[in-house]
Amino acid sequence: MLVRFFAGSIHRQIALLAVAPVALFAILGIISENLTIKEPESVSQARSVAMRIELVVDMIRSAETADQESTILDAVRRTGLRLEEVSAAELNGPELEVELDDFRLEIENNLSPGVNAKLRAKTESGHLQPVLVVGIDQRRALAFLPPPAVPDSRITDREISDFLATMAMFVPVILLSLYGSRMIASPLQRFSQAARDLDPDKGPERPFEERGPPEIRTLAKSLNDMRSRVRGMIEARTRMLRAISHDLRTPLTRLRLRTERSTEPSLRDALLADIDALTLMIEETLVYLRKDTSKETQLRADLPSLINTACHDFADMGYSVAYHGPDRFAYPCRPHALNRAVANLIDNGTKFARHVNVELCIKPDLAISISVTDDGPGIPAEFHADVLEPFYKLDSARNDRGGFGLGLSIVKDIVESHFGTLRLENATPTGLIAEISLPSSDTIDTMREARVASAASWPSELVGK
Repeated sequence: MLVRFFAGSIHRQIALLAVAPVALFAILGIISENLTIKEPESVSQARSVAMRIELVVDMIRSAETADQESTILDAVRRTGLRLEEVSAAELNGPELEVELDDFRLEIENNLSPGVNAKLRAKTESGHLQPVLVVGIDQRRALAFLPPPAVPDSRITDREISDFLATMAMFVPVILLSLYGSRMIASPLQRFSQAARDLDPDKGPERPFEERGPPEIRTLAKSLNDMRSRVRGMIEARTRMLRAISHDLRTPLTRLRLRTERSTEPSLRDALLADIDALTLMIEETLVYLRKDTSKETQLRADLPSLINTACHDFADMGYSVAYHGPDRFAYPCRPHALNRAVANLIDNGTKFARHVNVELCIKPDLAISISVTDDGPGIPAEFHADVLEPFYKLDSARNDRGGFGLGLSIVKDIVESHFGTLRLENATPTGLIAEISLPSSDTIDTMREARVASAASWPSELVGK
């Protein structure tokens, strides 16, 4: 029964959880109205004591001799009801003032209308106090010391009804909250985690488990279908990259060989320049579309040595590139990817400036920043965000020397894969500063542990199977 419930529609489950508790507590309320005591225990006790007093008075009136009266009084005392015979004059004194809910007043109110009774502070003998004096005849009366009242029940029928009404309001809310967090949120959180860990090139064909309520099964099926379509798109992109790599490079190589055999120097140089530009565009596009930096193994690399290598490569080609910073510092990174990022920034600077400075700064918390500064024309501040987008090119001096608008986009992707940020800022008086900020190794480990802990916190299986 429970399995069928959890396998049913979410709409039906929510409706049942909302209506069933209200109906249940309504039924319990009706039952409690019929089964619970309608009056407090003290009221019932006062009525019982009043009946006993009237019975004693009637028996005394019916007694024919003094011995019979004495026997009756002794028998009554043995039952626990204390009393003594007094003069009828005791009824003429001032009445004792008590609270409206006093148990003795409740006894007096439950006496028959024809009974002459009065509450007194004490009798003339002072043996009993306070007392309820009840007349027998013109000369005599009985003074009763009422027993202590039985405490009322802590829970009355009204309190039970109020409790059931309150539960009828709050239990559905609580059940729906638990249902929403467990039955709906848990599968969705599991899907979210599976989506974050999804590798289109690896893993099962349908990683999202298609079980649970119909809505969850439909969602899982849609995600699995989407994963299959994404995988197909990636395979198509891979085939396209292979085609570009082979089908375009080969004709370009033949075209270069034919151009170099040209007998017209000016035409040959112009054609070779166009071929080089086209080759560069193809290479940049392939690098950006490949996006294989995340597959490189992370190592603790000597960061100054890595940056110096990039600077020396450009210096060997005749560019003015200088490094400033510490000589040794081990940092966990993907060395080839980070070297490509620094090289792209240096290459971007050498295209538009005479001199490029690369500075490595280690902060007190062991976070690092790599600043690449050139003395070129710079980039207007309003375009700093735009130039980080792929294939974006400014119609300015910084784009007059080629490029396909992918260099900074590749740098941004690499930096973000290292949990860092890339920031552009204009230098003074001219130039551009490209700053890579990377967190400390401890911060990176904490981020990874938090990601693993977040993944482990999701339910190991879908609810409602």
